[in-house]
Amino acid sequence: MSDKTLPDPKEMTFEQAADELEEIVKRIDAGEADLETMMKEHARGQQLVQQCRGLLEEAEQQLKTIEAKELD
Repeated sequence: MSDKTLPDPKEMTFEQAADELEEIVKRIDAGEADLETMMKEHARGQQLVQQCRGLLEEAEQQLKTIEAKELD
């Protein structure tokens, strides 16, 4: 995992972040990397989770706004 080649999680779509997160989980679960690499993977995973949560919250807000307009 090279930080220089990875996109900024804040610029990723939900699907991109979720796909990368899934790959990180697989690599960590395999346990084949050294501790330092797994810690970097974990930190990257946390950033991806934060991005996914943020995007889901935005989508939820948009749905609430749409529903409120439909009820008016």
